[in-house]
This record gives sequence, C-alpha cells and structure tokens, in this order.
Amino acid sequence: MHVLVTGGAGFIGSNLIRQVLSRAAIQRLVNLDCLTYAGNLVNLEAAVDHPKYVFEKVDLRDRAEGPTRGRRA
Repeated sequence: MHVLVTGGAGFIGSNLIRQVLSRAAIQRLVNLDCLTYAGNLVNLEAAVDHPKYVFEKVDLRDRAEGPTRGRRA
C-alpha cells in the first residue's frame, strides 16, 4: 500500500508517520509539507532514513509548484 501524508512535519503528522511506517503492508509513504511555522523536520528524524519514506517540501496551495516525486511516469 502507498500512503500520502500532507502536513507530516507537524506534531500530529509526524506521529502518524512513525506509526504508519512500522506497518508491514506499507510499501511507500510520501510526506508533503511546506514547512511553515508548525512544520519542523526535527519531528521526522526517526523517519528520514527509513527506506519506505519520501519527503518533499511543497506548498499544495501553489498549483504551479505541485508535487513531483509522487507522480507516476
């Protein structure tokens, strides 16, 4: 299963990511966050080296920016 989390660098999102990554059924988890005042990469130190984890700094409010890693070719 592939999972997309938005806002994963915040308190709630980072705890969710830690819980979800420990599940065997998860093949890939993509975290999109624009790292505003509430988002901090320190919250994700436990996940950053996990082979299933991908982080992308993106502001979903900006249509021109959009995510790139989560797209299929």
